[in-house]
Amino acid sequence: MSEDLSGLRQKLAISLPGRIQAAVAGYEIFVASEPPVEAKGFAAWHAAAKSALAHVDLLVKLARWAEGGDEAEDADGNGGIDRMLSQARAALDALDDDEEPE
Repeated sequence: MSEDLSGLRQKLAISLPGRIQAAVAGYEIFVASEPPVEAKGFAAWHAAAKSALAHVDLLVKLARWAEGGDEAEDADGNGGIDRMLSQARAALDALDDDEEPE
């Protein structure tokens, strides 16, 4: 069993970085679009953005597990993915507070 888990970790460590980049790129394209003005459309758009962000978050957690560590760091050791996720969450919170149609 531990050999299977080790093999899975190695496989994921190789494949997840590209998948995370693709998911983040898709998220960035989506949230760059104008949200619908009507409440129902805005709610659907917002839910989709949150879902995409949750998907990225899960991929990052899997990547950390695959690498056997707790922190995802950029080349400078600054936790680049964590910073990006934090900024994305803040942007979604700002949408909730400032731009939600009535």
